[in-house]
Amino acid sequence: MQAEDYFEIQNQLNRYFQYVDTGDFERCGELFTHADLIYLQSGQTYSKDPAGITRQMRSFVKLYGEANIPQTRHHSGNMIIESDGENCAKTSCSAIIFQSTEVLPFQAIAEASYNDRFEKRAQGWIFIERKMTLNFMGDMAHHLLREVST
Repeated sequence: MQAEDYFEIQNQLNRYFQYVDTGDFERCGELFTHADLIYLQSGQTYSKDPAGITRQMRSFVKLYGEANIPQTRHHSGNMIIESDGENCAKTSCSAIIFQSTEVLPFQAIAEASYNDRFEKRAQGWIFIERKMTLNFMGDMAHHLLREVST
């Protein structure tokens, strides 16, 4: 892998967080067009189903105001990107999720971990698998429409 490969993969990881924070769930789903997305807590899996991922996010995440956004910021860290064979990579990272609403002061509400696999194709690096889990949760009542457990 070349340096530009690392940067492209890092951008893909961060695009997901950006799309969630702006409420652009369609683009979130599109990131996983060629991927299996596995929620480790529930065991729920979406296999190459961007429309299903979009529906799931819309049914789960509270949106606020005219902008229709979740009022969150995902801050990614502990990012590790490693070659996993020719034109393949595996990554891990975590995200601290911050939120602020009219009634919720700015605070960290959760920490999530992501383990991903990527493949380099003609269109660039794409997700082929994501396993995600929530490890720590604070006040999620303003972020989610229903409860989840760790």
